[in-house]
Amino acid sequence: MDAGPPACYDAAMTEKPAKKFEQYLQEAEQAVKALEGGTLGLEESIDRYEQGIRALRECYAILERAEKKIQMLIREKDGTLAARDLEPPSEAAERKPRRKADPSGEGSQAPS
Repeated sequence: MDAGPPACYDAAMTEKPAKKFEQYLQEAEQAVKALEGGTLGLEESIDRYEQGIRALRECYAILERAEKKIQMLIREKDGTLAARDLEPPSEAAERKPRRKADPSGEGSQAPS
């Protein structure tokens, strides 16, 4: 006697699939266009504004999750490749070694 799939299987199959980033972005753009059109009443304008904000929040959440997944491959000194988490540009710039000024001043001028 087959009892069928577990209850959690049924719940997972009935959930709506998550929208993609592009779909949320399109929703936000549509809300902006509707608001810029100037033909909506106050209540409808507020509803469209709220829809746009929700869509943008989803966009930011998707981008944040994607950022956490991104990794860069770095070539190590021994020639092997290693996966490293992507650093935000500000942190990468802070770690970049800066060139020391040439005390003689000879290296700082462009050739004539």
